[in-house]
Order: sequence, then structure tokens, then C-alpha cells
Amino acid sequence: WFWGAGTKPQLTSFKSRFGVTGAIVSAVDLLKGIAKGTDMYSPCVKGATGTLATNWQGKVNAVKDCFESGIDFVYLHFEAPDECGHQGDVRGKIAAIEKVDEAAGKLFDFLQNNSNGFRMAILPDHPTPISVKTHVADPVPYIFYDSSDPVTSDLKYNEKDAAKGEYLSNGQMISKLLTEGRHA
Repeated sequence: WFWGAGTKPQLTSFKSRFGVTGAIVSAVDLLKGIAKGTDMYSPCVKGATGTLATNWQGKVNAVKDCFESGIDFVYLHFEAPDECGHQGDVRGKIAAIEKVDEAAGKLFDFLQNNSNGFRMAILPDHPTPISVKTHVADPVPYIFYDSSDPVTSDLKYNEKDAAKGEYLSNGQMISKLLTEGRHA
């Protein structure tokens, strides 16, 4: 390991673990490394910065390209809400969340019109509250959608309503939900 005394971990390929091909679209080197270590595709998106100035549409297009090329599972990561949290930038964080919402809507519409069925999850990887400007270990809200098993709810996507929803104590369950469905 070039920077320290660590060793390269032996990671299981995504396909052998979950039975589907996968990709990660992100500007973050850590996630690109996870993709490489688990034999997932990780496209290079011009202008992807990990900030509010990232190429939002380029990332959406990269996800579409992945699905159109036959990849089964795509993890799209936007770093901007986290970075704005670290900076204590309320307006920036709101703008970033609005951009994530816009991207999610575009991808939902694309999948509705171009697939025989799909599952989609929207969630942050961790909270980064403006008030503390650092990561905290609190639960995060998530949305899970399965086109073959749509469920409606009066809950909204926020921390308050998330406390009323289903709690997943193990974050690895998200991958299982996405690859196997709610009733697996």
C-alpha cells in the first residue's frame, strides 16, 4: 500500500455475491475503488466533481448508458449534499438535495419507460448535519420502490417520517432489497 502500512482487502465480486452485474457512478475515489475491487464497472463522467458544481446530467446519462448496455444494478452517488453539510452551507445543501430529487425523477421516468421491471432506492450514505458539519451515526431516511410490488404510503421523505417507517438495522439489506426484492 503506497500511503501506509495497510494491505489491499480481498473483496468478493459484486456478481458472485448478488448474482447480477453492477456499476458505480461517482466522483468519489473511495467508491471508484470499491467498484474496482468488486469488479463493478465505474464510468468516468466528465465534470463529475463531488460538489454542487458536478455534472448532474452527465451522471444521469451514465446511469442510463449502464442500463442500456445490459448492466443489472447501478449505484449512483452524489457527494454534494455531504460536502455542503461539511461546509455548513444551508442553501447549498438544499440546492444539492433538489438536484438529487431532479436526477431521481429523470431516472425513475427512464426506468418506467425502458425496462420490464426495476427496483430503486434513494438514501444518503450517512447524515452530515449543517449544525455539526461532520458525519453522525443517526439513521437515514430511505425510499425503496419495486415496480413489480408498488406500495403507497402517506409518509414523506424526511427524518421525522423516517422514524415512523420501516427501520433496517443492517445497511447491507439495501443491496439485498435491490437485488432480490422485498419478499426475498
